[in-house]
Amino acid sequence: MQNNPLFEQTVTALLGGKIICEYNYSDLYNYLSLPNHQQKVADFLQQMNRTLRQTSSRDAWLCAYNELNTPDAQAAVRQQFRDATMHLEALVQFLRLHMMVEASQRPIAPGEEVREGQLLERISSAPSLEAKLRSLTTKQPFKTTRTDSAGQIRMVMTRLAEDGYLKQVGTSGSVYQATAKWSWLYDLMTFIKTHEGIRDDSDEEDPQMRLA
Repeated sequence: MQNNPLFEQTVTALLGGKIICEYNYSDLYNYLSLPNHQQKVADFLQQMNRTLRQTSSRDAWLCAYNELNTPDAQAAVRQQFRDATMHLEALVQFLRLHMMVEASQRPIAPGEEVREGQLLERISSAPSLEAKLRSLTTKQPFKTTRTDSAGQIRMVMTRLAEDGYLKQVGTSGSVYQATAKWSWLYDLMTFIKTHEGIRDDSDEEDPQMRLA
């Protein structure tokens, strides 16, 4: 591996399945903003049957399998696809709740600020939104035994931050910024919608779904 800390950190993050964007891993994202750095990383990944990809919105970098011609690669991609879709229903439910709270016609965008206190205030004042929040927190990864809206929202925010969809901003611990992992999720949702009804053993054949 080349003797460059940012190169090493970038490759390690990509091979570890991280989604690199300007909101989380900003140093690595800036490193990849230069074409010669992209080429160095791509050349290194090529040696391990991996390739460097961007989300369709071109605001995040990720690693994917280059070829699926071995049983190990096929099994790995199949498992990664299952893992990625395991919590999809709950994530979509959160997106719908957030859109209702914000009275918005569009889902969360990378870079958007999400304030826990503001969510709590608006949800607590609307019984229908409280009911949707309760429903959301009966599902993984947001499942909690807390029955109060404040505790439920804290669990949702914490899990989204742990899973890389949000990043804490400032020192209050209650202000977050959306990362471009949402862009990756929207690509996944588009793939699933496009390929509804496909066999499980063919999911990984689409180049866009060859996850790291």
